[in-house]
Amino acid sequence: MLIPKIYPISSSTQKTRQLIKSIRLLKSNQLDFFQYRRKNLNPLEVEEELNLVQEACQEEEIRFIVNSFHARQIPKNFSGIHLTSDDLNNKEKRPVGKDKVLGASCHNQKDILKAESLQVDYIFLSPIRHTNSHQYSKGIGWEQFKRVVDRTHLPVLALGGLEKKDLSKAEECGAYGVAGISKFWSG
Repeated sequence: MLIPKIYPISSSTQKTRQLIKSIRLLKSNQLDFFQYRRKNLNPLEVEEELNLVQEACQEEEIRFIVNSFHARQIPKNFSGIHLTSDDLNNKEKRPVGKDKVLGASCHNQKDILKAESLQVDYIFLSPIRHTNSHQYSKGIGWEQFKRVVDRTHLPVLALGGLEKKDLSKAEECGAYGVAGISKFWSG
């Protein structure tokens, strides 16, 4: 399954209605893929929301990855799983078959080696810049990003304080693509 070069992640601040509307608008922005990550909701809310997400994605032909934070609520029609760095480091084998996409969040070389051992399909390397969601992380910057990317065969998406317009800079540094939350859903 092809991973997009522009990879949106759902926002924790949106209401369910806004999220569904955003999903329905993805195709008009030439996107057909996103990651569901809503850590601010309780498990019952996630389950209810995922039913609506799944329905909208089927209607719009949008593929969606579920963050492993929601492992207990994964619906049947998901396209894959994205492992948090904690979940990545607690796995001994690939948690889904090759018919599903498997991604992982990585922050260092140790995480990347673990991701390689699980045969993930892609990784996020973050944070590139300082972000509100990771206020205590300075960001590794493009130079360090490039050094790390040069040491793996996995497709790497840059994440953290980026916008879609950062794709060309990311690619110059060896990235496959860019991922993000707030500035990745609109045209």
